Amino acid sequence: MQSSKHSLSQLLRNTSWLVGAEVVAKATRLLSIMAMAAFLIPVEYGAAMLALSIHEVIRLLLRSGTGAQIIRAKESDLSDFLSNGLCIQWALCILLCIVQLGVAYATQWLFPEHDITTLVALMAFTYLLFPIVSTRAFLVQRDNRMALFSMISSCCIILENATIAVALYFDAGLLSIVYAKWAFAILWLCAFTVVDTLPHKIGFKRDTFFYLLGSSTQLAAAEGLRSLRMNMDIFIGARLLSPELFGLYSFAKSAGIGLAMSISQAYITALYPYVCQQQKNAQTNQLNQKVMLVTTAVSAIFVCQSVLVPVYVPFLFSTEWQASFTTTSLLCLIAITTVWSDTYSAMLRSKGLFKLETQQCAFCLTVSLIGVLAIAPQQPDTFALVLLLSSTLWLIFPAINVLLVKFSAIKAA
Repeated sequence: MQSSKHSLSQLLRNTSWLVGAEVVAKATRLLSIMAMAAFLIPVEYGAAMLALSIHEVIRLLLRSGTGAQIIRAKESDLSDFLSNGLCIQWALCILLCIVQLGVAYATQWLFPEHDITTLVALMAFTYLLFPIVSTRAFLVQRDNRMALFSMISSCCIILENATIAVALYFDAGLLSIVYAKWAFAILWLCAFTVVDTLPHKIGFKRDTFFYLLGSSTQLAAAEGLRSLRMNMDIFIGARLLSPELFGLYSFAKSAGIGLAMSISQAYITALYPYVCQQQKNAQTNQLNQKVMLVTTAVSAIFVCQSVLVPVYVPFLFSTEWQASFTTTSLLCLIAITTVWSDTYSAMLRSKGLFKLETQQCAFCLTVSLIGVLAIAPQQPDTFALVLLLSSTLWLIFPAINVLLVKFSAIKAA
């Protein structure tokens, strides 16, 4: 019983560190949103968010590297996983850089109303800094040193947001988002370079390399689908909505779900190494109940944010952005189904069920795409409502899987 209480307190402590750090960091996110709202017109705001979303979709594929395997690895496998994992991280980041450069060139035809080619291309080169310290960051998470990880992460986010505001003040325009991404990457590199972790070097061992590569490929599919699910509304909205309305929708997303999702991602970052540790230590008693309890508490934050939208939006932003009240509130609520869906994904990943996680991500993306394309909303608030209703259907997948597991257990008995 004492061990159970200790493990729950560790999850709460790790989550508190990461969520607390995210809250502080996202206070500066409000600063950058206010700066963008003040210095950019809606059309420019939409272009900036479109470029950032393209970068975010590709950047999230960094999670598909060897991090998940290193975090859940047995001590006997750790040395080989680190050396071979570092090799894969370099290959992955070079590939992502090339892919984003190709996508940047294609934006001239994909989104002809938004001049974002240069922005997307310049942000692509930031990937070349991350593999230098990527395995160090994974080791910090593996050891559940979430206070340190959250401190570094929040400092990088604060610098990124401050850079946007300062660059806009000095008339950098849309290039401010490029400067911000480079500032984040450089600080991340410097911070993890000085962190004390298990020493390791790049290496190659055929069996280990291809085992990690195989699992990374499965994770890449899951992360790619999840990333598209999180950002597909921006890509579709850029085609369905006029540039002005798209700018208003982009503002609503950054002021609403953009803030909520950072908290959700912080929680998932804390949850995954915790669950892996519990499973390695064979301390899985009431694990699901603990996870559900904390996930419910995180969900309550998003409900509060949705309710507070009519308070903080008019207080912080000028009248030209006031039409986004309803859209912002609806988008905040999507974070609730998102955190539950991503929590289930983390549980699957901790058990090595990468294929099932990929199927779940494909289901969520397909449901949302069908909803948006079938209705083809022409107004930001309708667009947000369709996304919210579609997101509630995401929970069908874990519900069916839980029922199938229970049915199989009853049948086996």
